[in-house]
Amino acid sequence: MSNISNDSGLDDSAVAVVNAAAGQNGGAATRLSWFLAEVDEGSMKTGRPSGHSRLCVLHSMELLESDVSDKYMTRFVEFRVNGMVVEAKLILAADDRKLVDAALVTMSKVRREESNARQLLVQYTENEELVQKLISPSRVVWLSTKPELGGTPLVKLGPGCIAHVLYAYDQRDYMEKILLNLKARCFDHAFDDKIEDAPNPLDENTWLLVQFSINPETVGYRVIQYKQTMWRNENLFKDVIAYIQLPGTDIVLQAVVISYGQDRAKQQAKLDELRSFALGLNFPVPEELDKQIEQGQGTASLFTRTSSSIFQRAEQRDVNGEHKELRHTLAQMSEKAESEAKMIIEAFDILDNINKNLQNRLDVEAMNNNGLVAEEGAQ
Repeated sequence: MSNISNDSGLDDSAVAVVNAAAGQNGGAATRLSWFLAEVDEGSMKTGRPSGHSRLCVLHSMELLESDVSDKYMTRFVEFRVNGMVVEAKLILAADDRKLVDAALVTMSKVRREESNARQLLVQYTENEELVQKLISPSRVVWLSTKPELGGTPLVKLGPGCIAHVLYAYDQRDYMEKILLNLKARCFDHAFDDKIEDAPNPLDENTWLLVQFSINPETVGYRVIQYKQTMWRNENLFKDVIAYIQLPGTDIVLQAVVISYGQDRAKQQAKLDELRSFALGLNFPVPEELDKQIEQGQGTASLFTRTSSSIFQRAEQRDVNGEHKELRHTLAQMSEKAESEAKMIIEAFDILDNINKNLQNRLDVEAMNNNGLVAEEGAQ
């Protein structure tokens, strides 16, 4: 089965260690080891940001952090290239390198065509799923004769699919930040710190309200039964993360559990509330959003906020302390892995210096020998 998600979870090495500590067998909680990432082109070449982004493919072993479970909101990671530490934004992940390579080709073409094109942020319902998505105006049919008017104009995306326009702007990078802003605000609005059915564990009849992304331009919300989720035995944080398979495909996505309970109607009511909530939101202009991000204010500070807060908040609804214990174990294993990675990097640096010094000595000796040969020839 091919699994792909832009909300990547624990890398294989980190989860394998935790599974061993927990006495579990089988695969890791997520096998998403290949990443499509966005980096600054200048940082990659000279170590100095140029403001021009490019896409690249990374493997989890290349990341300096062994635990990427806290990248749900930000997806920012670091890796080493040409002796420099470079920051990258994870866009999607897969267990199959071919899927990431295909996405690299497709997204590179789309970004060249739409980097400065106007983007619409729309919301619609399809197959009982609430969808929030970025889309080009050229791909919609306006049902409002004056789209510049206030409110939420309607557009037609396809046969029988009508969407509300939540926001529009002429810069793709900014609109991607706005989508993340909306994603964070919807999560904050609907997340349940306390679950009515606690301390009852999740069972086959539990209903989940989940948030997920199939690509960087789309956020989805759906109510599903726990028994419909994937990798249940390997998933250590069942009430925080769920793995769901898209209908009619072999694609598995990592989703965040916003709330859950035995009553489907209550979870459906939360989904309907989210639909209305998004329609009434105002979004910050580019200058305001950048300022809020720099100052770490409000939900716009999503680039300094990670899903660590998701796990910490979920621990408030964890009455038996299982979350805290698992997180502590994971933190210990992650710290050990990072320490070992640093030792390996230092060892390679030492070896590299030794090789450089040896090469310099050989070069000097070669120059001296050439000088002696030249002198003998002159004599």
